[in-house]
Amino acid sequence: MKEDQELLETEASTMRRHQSMQRLSRGELVDSHMDEELGALVVPDQQGNLRITVKKTKPILGIAIEGGANTKHPLPRIINIHENGAAFEAGGLEVGQLILEVDGQKVEGLQHQDVARLIAESFARRERHDIEFLVVEAKKSNLEPKPTALIFLEA
Repeated sequence: MKEDQELLETEASTMRRHQSMQRLSRGELVDSHMDEELGALVVPDQQGNLRITVKKTKPILGIAIEGGANTKHPLPRIINIHENGAAFEAGGLEVGQLILEVDGQKVEGLQHQDVARLIAESFARRERHDIEFLVVEAKKSNLEPKPTALIFLEA
């Protein structure tokens, strides 16, 4: 009986998180949105960016990134969100988002390992109970390389 209740609570939490992601992707957040149960504060701005504050509710943040100034993707992109991390529990962050800032520090021009270190050190700071990201969807950014088409003409 207790296991069934825990399973239902977990499923309900996952559903709330999923619904939060759907609201974000549809742009339904007008001002700011704080989901007390999930721990994310999401504040959109006029440029289409999202300022997402994640509470440090778990020992790990649980995101993986790719990209940086020394790669073909100049801005770091979230490529995975681990289900046992604070980012997953909080909601708000999504795979595919480009990270513009971490705790107010711009990441443009930083190499991959420096961005990863910045995120890890910001999450490890004990004097703060949250970590803040400024992110943008990849399709809304003009800083990412655009796909190009090669056309071969035969004479």
